[in-house]
Amino acid sequence: MNWKGLAWNKSAVGFLFVLPSLVVMAVFVIVPLLFSLISSLFSFDIMLQNFKFIGFDNYHTVLEDDRFWNSLKNTIYFVVGNVPLQIALSLLVAVAINKRSRLNIVFRTVYFLPVVCSMTIIAMAIAMMFDFNIGIVPALMRQFGLPVVDVFNDTTWAMPAIILISVYKSFGFTMIILLAALQGVPESLYEAAEIDGAGRTAMFFRITLPSIATSIAFVVITSIIGSFQVFDQVYVTTKGGTDVQDGNNRTIHLR
Repeated sequence: MNWKGLAWNKSAVGFLFVLPSLVVMAVFVIVPLLFSLISSLFSFDIMLQNFKFIGFDNYHTVLEDDRFWNSLKNTIYFVVGNVPLQIALSLLVAVAINKRSRLNIVFRTVYFLPVVCSMTIIAMAIAMMFDFNIGIVPALMRQFGLPVVDVFNDTTWAMPAIILISVYKSFGFTMIILLAALQGVPESLYEAAEIDGAGRTAMFFRITLPSIATSIAFVVITSIIGSFQVFDQVYVTTKGGTDVQDGNNRTIHLR
């Protein structure tokens, strides 16, 4: 039997299965990326006419623009605030509902519902709730004599509020991933640890976390990527009322 030929045939079959994905990636990722890199060296109008080679002038203009550095600062602020909070909350909820019961099924559904809703709709609803003039939250605060803050027009509170909106929208997806990983941890490991006298804290840090480390790494990476692409909630809630709206990378790009 020709083992080399058999191995080559298996590799060819595997490549054929992967080929459609590679074609899609090439058409929708690699080609647009190369076009963006090449076109960044030219000046042209919106109709892609009047091409003029200008080298790295576009990059020089961006690096000298204060809005770019402000956008970078605010985007990093958003990522640093959003990702750890989202992962921590998702892990906490996943551990809490990692039991087989009808009530936990209801909880999983409720927690996952925001994921299938539009970010624009969620952001608009929350922005209306906190609206300084007509929002229900400011109205209740006035009733109890509490100081009222125009959250999404305040440079101090706008970004934390946007982070909370993002966590509310996205943590259900992260929770489902971590919950699936938790249910894959063998119960025998916990039973053996309990026999050895290990407490819940020790089992969590020595069994649970190492067992789901790969899933945690996956959700961390996807959360970071998603956070750097933030746009909807920033644009809908601030409407240009604070420097936050001028300060996220995707807004600057679309402008």
